[in-house]
Amino acid sequence: MAFDARSLIDFVMQPWLGKPLWMWLSFTGLVLFLLALDLGVLNRKNRVISVRHSLILSVFYISLGLLYGAGIWFTLGAESGMNYLTGFAVEKALAIDNIFVIAMIFSFFAVPDKYQHRVLF
Repeated sequence: MAFDARSLIDFVMQPWLGKPLWMWLSFTGLVLFLLALDLGVLNRKNRVISVRHSLILSVFYISLGLLYGAGIWFTLGAESGMNYLTGFAVEKALAIDNIFVIAMIFSFFAVPDKYQHRVLF
């Protein structure tokens, strides 16, 4: 069977869960790339993470999320963009709650700073 570029293009343009397959593949690839970057490169070593380093990573990931939201807004329209940004804001609010709970657990069990990174990852 010969390779047919047109049938491949038709395949990735087919809707899957309401959006073209290429969007889902691009999203999955981006998530896998960011996980590999975060876990395999940026947080590979066990160390005490400084407030400065944490803020830099937070600004990077929040900016990336907002840029992705802008892409959603311009690609899929204002309603989809607003839905994404609403979900993004709710997720960030829940993340603050998680940080509070993790800090309480570390405090209760008196986990030393040098082991906190290992426990989380």
